[in-house]
Amino acid sequence: MSLETPTPEIQYAPARKRVLWKWSLAVTAIVIIFVAWQCGSGIFQGHKLADVAVQHFHEQLNGGRYDGIYDEATEGFRQGGKHEEFMKLLGAVHAKTGDAGATKSGSINVTTTPSGTFVTTQYETTFEKGAATETFTWLKTQGTLKLYGYNIQSNALILN
Repeated sequence: MSLETPTPEIQYAPARKRVLWKWSLAVTAIVIIFVAWQCGSGIFQGHKLADVAVQHFHEQLNGGRYDGIYDEATEGFRQGGKHEEFMKLLGAVHAKTGDAGATKSGSINVTTTPSGTFVTTQYETTFEKGAATETFTWLKTQGTLKLYGYNIQSNALILN
């Protein structure tokens, strides 16, 4: 008769589960990095395009070429109001604020929808007769931005 105690069975987790866990973690990290990079590069590209578009807008505004602003805007922008009313509005803004000068970019928001990619930017702009906060909404089409919305806030519009 033997008094040996039976040896307990020790189960080892296969090494394969550990390897799969490590690979899934690595793939998840890569996907997160890729998405973050895409978002960052989209915002960076939108910021660069917006700076050029705002400069062009101000050149047209300063030169009194309001028709050019209207004609280059999106169809959605043109449907928002009548051509003559927009010409009067920009004329009044230009008369009350004067020529646009230096701009300082503020916030930027890039939104992709089924209707397209919209870039909303805010600028602090120095005009001849006072400072203003301008908010532009652009629709990105074929690597360029087209005006979709414009808002300006300035004391010069009220006081002058």
